[in-house]
Amino acid sequence: MAAQYRPYRDEDGIENEQIDWGDQEAGTVQIYEKTSNSRIVSNRHLVIGGVGVALLGALMGLLVGYFAHSEHINCKPSLAVALYSVKDEDPTIRSKILDMVDPKNIKANLRMFSDRPHVAGSETDQELALYIKSLWETQKLENVKKVSYNVLLSFPNASSPNKVNVLNEDGSVLFSSNISFEKHGVSPYVAYSPSGNVTGDMVYCQNCLEDDLRFLQESKNINLSEKILIAQIKPGQLVDQVQTAEKYNIAGLILYPDPKLYNPPLLGGKSYPDTLWLPADGIPHFSLLQNGVGDLLTPGYPASETAYRIEQDQLKLPKIIIQTLSYGDAYHLISSLAGEDAPESWQGGFNFTYKLGPGFLNNKTKVYMEVNNQQVKKKISNVLGYITGKVEPDRYVIIGNQRDAWIRGAVGASGGTAVLMELSRVFGQLLQEGWRPRRTIIFCSWGAEEFNMIGSTEWIEENLKILHSRAVAYINAGIVVTGNSSISVMASPLLYHAIYNSTKEVPNPNEEEKQIGIETVYENWKETFPVSRNISFPLYHLLFIQEQHSELGLLGNYISSAKLTVRPRVKNFDTKGGYSPFVTRAGIPAVDVSYVHDAMPVSYPLIHSKYDMLEVVENIIDPTFKYHATVTKVLGELLRDLADSLFIPFNLLEYAEFLSGCSISLRKISVNIEKKEFQQRYVSYLDTLDTVIDEFGEAAYKFHNSQEHLDLSDPMAIRRINDQLLLLERAFLDSRGLPRNFFKKHLVLSPSEAEIHHETLFPGLEDELAELINNNDQNTSFSLLEQHFPILIFAIQTATTIISAVV
Repeated sequence: MAAQYRPYRDEDGIENEQIDWGDQEAGTVQIYEKTSNSRIVSNRHLVIGGVGVALLGALMGLLVGYFAHSEHINCKPSLAVALYSVKDEDPTIRSKILDMVDPKNIKANLRMFSDRPHVAGSETDQELALYIKSLWETQKLENVKKVSYNVLLSFPNASSPNKVNVLNEDGSVLFSSNISFEKHGVSPYVAYSPSGNVTGDMVYCQNCLEDDLRFLQESKNINLSEKILIAQIKPGQLVDQVQTAEKYNIAGLILYPDPKLYNPPLLGGKSYPDTLWLPADGIPHFSLLQNGVGDLLTPGYPASETAYRIEQDQLKLPKIIIQTLSYGDAYHLISSLAGEDAPESWQGGFNFTYKLGPGFLNNKTKVYMEVNNQQVKKKISNVLGYITGKVEPDRYVIIGNQRDAWIRGAVGASGGTAVLMELSRVFGQLLQEGWRPRRTIIFCSWGAEEFNMIGSTEWIEENLKILHSRAVAYINAGIVVTGNSSISVMASPLLYHAIYNSTKEVPNPNEEEKQIGIETVYENWKETFPVSRNISFPLYHLLFIQEQHSELGLLGNYISSAKLTVRPRVKNFDTKGGYSPFVTRAGIPAVDVSYVHDAMPVSYPLIHSKYDMLEVVENIIDPTFKYHATVTKVLGELLRDLADSLFIPFNLLEYAEFLSGCSISLRKISVNIEKKEFQQRYVSYLDTLDTVIDEFGEAAYKFHNSQEHLDLSDPMAIRRINDQLLLLERAFLDSRGLPRNFFKKHLVLSPSEAEIHHETLFPGLEDELAELINNNDQNTSFSLLEQHFPILIFAIQTATTIISAVV
């Protein structure tokens, strides 16, 4: 009987082990073993057998030659490809990254990038783009390129400065605000404010939000039409302030940083250079656009040379003129107002009682506003550098930072660029030493982010179809250090587990805290910003599954993380960072990490002003740059984990818990809506929503259970699992976007349009519920809720299908 053969497996089951093929001796590679005795062969069979032995010897020689060298990138596909495909990450790389990060390099980088003003579209900004390109080429990143777009920006007119004056009845100037041009920079302004001039009475309106203006008009009988409003800057809500003002047909809006938030009088009034508080002449710069559209003239498409562009006179920009002032100038205006006392809650940080107006105590004086902003088409540039993955080159882990700043932007932009340059140096050096990640890493320096995340949005629009099937995650190195208390994190639920793990690997830079047992960044984060989780997580398995996974394998580890009742707080996304278009437009999981203060009313009072300079960092925030180095290490470890782990480190149970929290919040907010017919329909939708969320949670558990028991010798099985993980976030995209914002496509993680946001609430539903609670156009909101609920339910069902067993 002829001999029978089967695939070889050694005694230790090496077929299922994680083989480091580079360390295997060629002599130990056996392809087959005999399973039965062969019969006596003839001479012809001996000849054939000899030939076979010779061929086998040749094969063994080839294998010896193949395994004798270590770099196989240019080799033809073979057994080694399969072995590479199932090889897990190199655990020694983590410690190398942590050891290689050098705070002195970060300081030198920051000095370089914050030395001169570099507003988007300027000559200096283009010079810095070329510098980064040259630097990345020197660091041996691959396929380094500068990608440019022609976009619409907005600037003040140097020959005709913006003005806010107080005029006497004869037109003479009684008071003139100090809005001056910076050397090599631009004067303080609000980008995309229209040009124009108005004269009128002034009204103080606290924050210029809906409740404020309704109070003035309905409770105080103040006609706001054609008035000039002055309002405190409300951090993070500039767009809401402008949109509200426009609804009330005002003539102009003045925004100023009230000392209550920017230099609290209780602290004695000391400001920069002694503290981080804003001096009396500091004026922030802003952009009116924080809507994720990117370039205004090419919405939805990249602003290439051949792109179709909307005519500028067709753009739907605010019609009211807007200007920012210092609180030193605002003092003169508000202290002169007539009228009733403002409510106690409206009083700010000045040493007088705020009045409402309208008009001044001297009723013959008026406010004169003049804005001469110009909309200009400019070339902006992104710079990209790649490290090509050795196993999955078509899977991208992206890390980026804005390069442009209103002036110098030491904290506001350049700090993140300094960190990004140090990370590119570290990973470039690892590449030269022979290490290469499993997946491709893309380093990105974005242009014109201050204006409306334009650089990142245009790149996403240009590559959207490719990114849909290839992008694993986006790491944003934005404003990386504003204080030294703890890190602050915004992240997609899929990345919670990975960011927790990275922060557990990085030592706490605060030596005093380490002495009392707070050893890691994670422990410090949990101590500073703790949050209690919902205990009604709908995965019924969790209580008894924990006992079955006492050794905490992959599934047990994921369950343990999802079950934590107290953990560090992860904030929801807003619309102001480079992460926004990745999440809201492309459905790519994203994370943003920064070191912050734990008790300041605003995160960084000097932001976007002329005082955001290198000296702030060197003398106040981080003299030794150890906090910058710590953020660099956290991002480096996260980047390594996402790019090099065998499985993409996404914990689906975290997403199930997040969805459950959103549903619980919906039930709580529904009690504020009294219409009986709405309550009946609403409860029915909520019951269905809970059901599909439960089904998603069940599917998430089954997915990770299957993942843990996967045959790790099968590269296609590993690829299938990673593909399911990669595509999950895309399930929550809807081509029509949120009911009130077409460009916000993500139905779960897009920021809400409502003035007051909840931590966990589906944004499209939150928008309409806010309208109903405020009694605004209820018929429209009821209709939009009827449409949006089924779309959201369908998206969650699609997500469940994506992570279910492939048939």
